[in-house]
Amino acid sequence: MVVRVLGTAGVHPPGGDAPRLERKARELLSILTVRAPAAVTLEELAGLLWDDPPPSSVKTVRSHLSRVRAALRAAQPGAGIERVGRAGYRLALAAEHTDVGLVAAARTRARRLLADGRPDRAAAVLAEARELWRGDPELPESIGAEALREGWRRERRQLVQEHLGCVAAGHDPSSALAELAQLTAADPLDEPLWVLYVRALHRAGRPAEALRAAATARAALVEVGLDPSSALREAQAEALRPLPAAPEAMTIRYATGHDGSTAYARLSDHGRTLVVLNPAMITIDGLLDGPYARAALRTLAEHAAVVCLDRRGIGLSDPLQPEREPLDQWVADVGRVLDTLGLERADLFANFDTGLVALEFAARHPGRVRSLVLAQCYARYTRGPGYPYGLGRETTETLIRDTVSPRDPAHGVDSVAQAAPSVAADEDFRRWWNRLGRRAASPAVALAVRTVATGTDLRHRLRQVTAPTLVLHRRNCLNVDAGHASYLAAHLPDARLQTMPGTDALWFTDSAELLRHTVAFLGSP
Repeated sequence: MVVRVLGTAGVHPPGGDAPRLERKARELLSILTVRAPAAVTLEELAGLLWDDPPPSSVKTVRSHLSRVRAALRAAQPGAGIERVGRAGYRLALAAEHTDVGLVAAARTRARRLLADGRPDRAAAVLAEARELWRGDPELPESIGAEALREGWRRERRQLVQEHLGCVAAGHDPSSALAELAQLTAADPLDEPLWVLYVRALHRAGRPAEALRAAATARAALVEVGLDPSSALREAQAEALRPLPAAPEAMTIRYATGHDGSTAYARLSDHGRTLVVLNPAMITIDGLLDGPYARAALRTLAEHAAVVCLDRRGIGLSDPLQPEREPLDQWVADVGRVLDTLGLERADLFANFDTGLVALEFAARHPGRVRSLVLAQCYARYTRGPGYPYGLGRETTETLIRDTVSPRDPAHGVDSVAQAAPSVAADEDFRRWWNRLGRRAASPAVALAVRTVATGTDLRHRLRQVTAPTLVLHRRNCLNVDAGHASYLAAHLPDARLQTMPGTDALWFTDSAELLRHTVAFLGSP
């Protein structure tokens, strides 16, 4: 059952017709709902329902209260209106059974998602909240109710602003531009909307229009004697600064040596070079297609000169040489790219199985690694003597078989739910993931990747990794035992462990706290 008051008020039972309530009863329901969980006295109710309450107002209010109470109890046993004190009344219904409560919960959830660096998910939550808000609350046409009505109009404008702010901060800021243009034209003195509009234009790659919008906003404010706020000045200053190179604009290049070529791309040219080693079979062109990966790479590119590469056998790089160990070839890929870029040293960022590549490269070439960031990584994936972490060998082999070539495709492993549970319900992400898996590598290479990932043991190499290392791990990660991270932190000579909330093994989905820790570590001396 849901009580709806954002628009025409009514009590809506599950799967049934809403009971009919006359206008004054609906207005009373709206007042009690928007004021919940606070109580409202009979005198306050009468003052809100009428400008000049009639002598019979108390009797009439009680009569309407009785009708509303009956409608609530008919829709859901236990619901109703309860008496508080001598003359107070309040809605006896949990917040999740009112559209006002659902919108409030959505806004709270969206703020958490935004704080976690997930603006697109926050925008989706707020879009649903906006659909719930079908109109102004059905309140009396009285002077007393006008302040209440205006307050809820402000709340609705705030919801719209929060939604558009999340859209503007997400992977497709241009989708917020049409509505922001319309809203700022309708109310040229709404400065927070102008700030969003300027930032959305800038993030959409339209800096000239962003500067024009900032100038228009300033002129409108100055005309009525208002000084532009620091937020508008900061948005204008941001529009003057170029964005980091967008992943869409990456140019694929090749590092070529006597034993073959490795595809790589450089996202930005400022700061220390950070080589990002993506897990499994995620390729450079795959990164261009995925909004989560693009957004995460853009964040890193704001703080470092990010370089991505395709390992041998994957994507645009040369095939694996069957006579050489795959791990040796992947380590050589890193060195070949650094040589081509003329870099003596670089920071390495690795995730899941590419942690093995980063650790082996750092052990072989300690002078070439300035620092390591290992996200959901391990020195050994399976349990064994002296190593109680991870899956058993037999379970792991079954997992590989059911992922690469299941006997019954209809009952294979759900690799999205395994690697990134937080986006398992995101159909767009699933399509991207499945498309990437089909085009990134052959089944033989996929098997080789997973065999190396689950069969390699680098515990004996850890003492030779002298670079400062940040070991990152999401505490509820489904695919990587937390014990792996603790082991790495305890056995690497210069490492510290940072755990955080989250479930995903992938570095670019789930909470952005992982990115914040990475940026802080790279910025430290």
